[in-house]
Amino acid sequence: FLKNDVEGFSADLAEKVSDMRADGAEAIVLYIHWGEEYQTKQNSQQKAMAQAACDLGVDVIVGGHPHVLQPFDTLTSTTGHQTYCIYSVGNAISNQRRTNISQTPDGHCEDSMIFGVTFEKWNDGSVNVAEIDILPVWVSRDRNNPRGSIYHIIPLDLEVEDWTTFDASKEAYKYLKGSYKRIMNVVGEGLNECRLALGLPEVPMTAEEK
Repeated sequence: FLKNDVEGFSADLAEKVSDMRADGAEAIVLYIHWGEEYQTKQNSQQKAMAQAACDLGVDVIVGGHPHVLQPFDTLTSTTGHQTYCIYSVGNAISNQRRTNISQTPDGHCEDSMIFGVTFEKWNDGSVNVAEIDILPVWVSRDRNNPRGSIYHIIPLDLEVEDWTTFDASKEAYKYLKGSYKRIMNVVGEGLNECRLALGLPEVPMTAEEK
């Protein structure tokens, strides 16, 4: 699609959603490549496209491409349908580090998440989103290995008391709580709004709150 061609996007998606429903789809998750690189906020085009997807009955939107995390959002259509959107899940295994990406000197390019969604089906046949959850992760690169750079995706799991038990370089550990804070600064508010809308408890905004 041409840039800002939200109408073209909506028309194409409407056809695809109709085909999926005809094939028996009970829930729809849209994974989409969009947004501006290294920007930790969604732009107006992303917002318009997300709302168009919500209006068409998409249940969950998962975005990628910016190489950094972008916020969660809960969207509502004119008919009351709700869509849960994460605009960008950030980087996974990547050579992009704060030392070589001038656009993100504070390390946002090293942050990511494992995103989870649970659907439930009711006796009346309806299928709804029951839970939205994330596992924040920090991507470590160990350059001191004779085989070349080794990458570790370190789970920042608040149920684990000592994150240093995960296999990574000692130098990496000092970055972990900072990564959790950056992640939650970007996604925490919207994530917790999604969770509250679903009747779920909030996720702590800092590692110290665990």
